[in-house]
Amino acid sequence: MKKAFTLLEVVISITIFMILLIFLYKTLDQTKHSNQQFSKYSENLKYKNELNDIFLEDILESKSKIEIKKDNDKNSLLRFESSNSYHNSFFNHITYMISSNDKLIRIESKDKFNLAETQIDFYDYSFIDVLLEDIEYFEVKENGKKSNHNYVFVIKQKDKERIIFNTYKFK
Repeated sequence: MKKAFTLLEVVISITIFMILLIFLYKTLDQTKHSNQQFSKYSENLKYKNELNDIFLEDILESKSKIEIKKDNDKNSLLRFESSNSYHNSFFNHITYMISSNDKLIRIESKDKFNLAETQIDFYDYSFIDVLLEDIEYFEVKENGKKSNHNYVFVIKQKDKERIIFNTYKFK
């Protein structure tokens, strides 16, 4: 008499194998999804840290009084002189503002930026960096103390949570 598997035993073993494959596939899919979420989170955190470094270095190395004004949309316009330069060490005037197309920009220029009275040749002697896009509002507040000044940057992008950065200027 030959020994062999019955049809029922083969069907049961294939069913068990398929159930294991389904669990393995779901585990792999969940791992892939978690990796994507982690990658997106770490990229966002890295970018926030880079922004914080830019704000912090600009404010810490500022050489003049920091001027905070409001534009027509009630967003902050921040102007000052800083020895922190990313493009040209002679371009020490820094301006942070929201552009007309809702971008947070940093202007590093040779001369002070004047919103209403900007000459066309101003842009020949300046660098404009786009820091963030889709900005709903940008606000800078100063909390002055005797020994240092605390500046709080509040940024709200469309469909994202608001971001808050703290910087200090020592006198």
